[in-house]
Amino acid sequence: MKKIIIGICAVFVTVCVILAQNGGERYEAEEENTGICLRWMVYGEKYQSSDYVFERFNEELQKFLPGVSVEFEVVPKDNYRDTWDMKMASADTLDIAWIGSEAVNFTEEVKKGSFMVLDYLLSTEGKEMKAEIPEELWEKQRRDGNIYAIPVLGPIYRKNYVLTVNKKLMERYGDFEEILRVNRAHLYTDKECFDVMEPFLKNVKENNAIAKGISYKTLCTIADKGYEGIYGEDSPFVIRIFDEKPVVFNKYESESYQSCFETMSDWYQKGYIREDVAYLLDPVSEDGKILGNILFVEEYGDKESVYDARDTEYEALRGELDGYRYISHETSRNCLVVPKTAKHPREAMQVINLLHSEEGRELYRLLANGVEKEQYIRVSQDSSVIARMTDDDRNYRYGLSPVNIGNIYQNYELCEGQFEQMRSYNEEAMTSPLEGFELDTRMFAIEMARVELVVKQYKDELCQGTAEDWEALYQEFIQKMRAAGSGKIIEEMQKQIDAFCQG
Repeated sequence: MKKIIIGICAVFVTVCVILAQNGGERYEAEEENTGICLRWMVYGEKYQSSDYVFERFNEELQKFLPGVSVEFEVVPKDNYRDTWDMKMASADTLDIAWIGSEAVNFTEEVKKGSFMVLDYLLSTEGKEMKAEIPEELWEKQRRDGNIYAIPVLGPIYRKNYVLTVNKKLMERYGDFEEILRVNRAHLYTDKECFDVMEPFLKNVKENNAIAKGISYKTLCTIADKGYEGIYGEDSPFVIRIFDEKPVVFNKYESESYQSCFETMSDWYQKGYIREDVAYLLDPVSEDGKILGNILFVEEYGDKESVYDARDTEYEALRGELDGYRYISHETSRNCLVVPKTAKHPREAMQVINLLHSEEGRELYRLLANGVEKEQYIRVSQDSSVIARMTDDDRNYRYGLSPVNIGNIYQNYELCEGQFEQMRSYNEEAMTSPLEGFELDTRMFAIEMARVELVVKQYKDELCQGTAEDWEALYQEFIQKMRAAGSGKIIEEMQKQIDAFCQG
């Protein structure tokens, strides 16, 4: 009996050892039988055909990765940061996500531990992709010796400031070329850059064509023209990109922002900003509509080098207010990450790698554009240029910005020469003097959090122009930031930048 018990125990221990050694393989085998569903968060707009295209994508994906499917969550760009923060705070499962420099602070998220380290996955499941993307772009995604994101090939310069307006209104009531000329003549935005727009606004108001007024939230972004944020694009702490030596300062104490806040207050009083602006949940939702915001700022480019330009219900005039392109120091403009909450990181990397490969090109194009002759058509049979199809209300049937997917050059072009233009812009762009600089925030992390809270408390009201006494509110804003430690932050940032420049 004793020998039988010992034998049973030995078998039990052996089985346990085998299961322990092969636990991963058993788990993967079970997953393959039951199916693996990846969760992928992208930004954009859901169209009438979105669910249909996602279903078709998953059908085609089975040919390459049987048992793997993707559930897409489409989040409006303006809500993306809040949605991302909520998911990370709640540990919501997410296998792949887009991270854009204008939406989410890449370095901050790395320090929070929001992303998985990708070096091993790239060496196993992402070899082809790792070899394809230039090393200098991988270096932008490296922190503390590790790679945390996959850079998206395409435009690597930061977005431009492009003024958009109804062409008929501007031709009748304004001087678009003068507005552009004045703004481009100023390296940094000042009062004159706003004042040159006022004759147009005055005329449309007097002729009852003001509609919903200006898009205050986007117009205020031009106050950032000529500045590069330290520790994120939306950082209060910036350098002037045209200065010979990088000097850190608080942008909200600059003439640019003071002029912006003064102008918005004046324009609100004159009726150029809608009266109920303080109660709007989505202030940019009226951009591009005939009876919506008549003047707004977005990003555009020659030869439609921007995929996600806002659709307009009217023929639009678009013009750059800066006239140059700039590559910031901190990270690639767009990238893909595997979040810390990923349940299936290996399969996530397999899907991303597939979409970067030649064999996955048609799958990429399906996800970006939909089904040919249902959501888009080719300009000609042999052409790589496509036109997106619209419904009876002139709304696009489907679209997903390819920056959500990876290498833009995998896609069709929206016009002849689009990719050539992108590459040209990349080559011509100015490069930050802080290329390679990595900020250490440990000495002032608490102060930065405090300043950020102050900005959230004051900035939007100042941009809306609704304060009875904007100057008093502005001075209170500045004093609160200083009390929160903005001076210490600037001093410490400058020390690190000086050391970097000297080294």
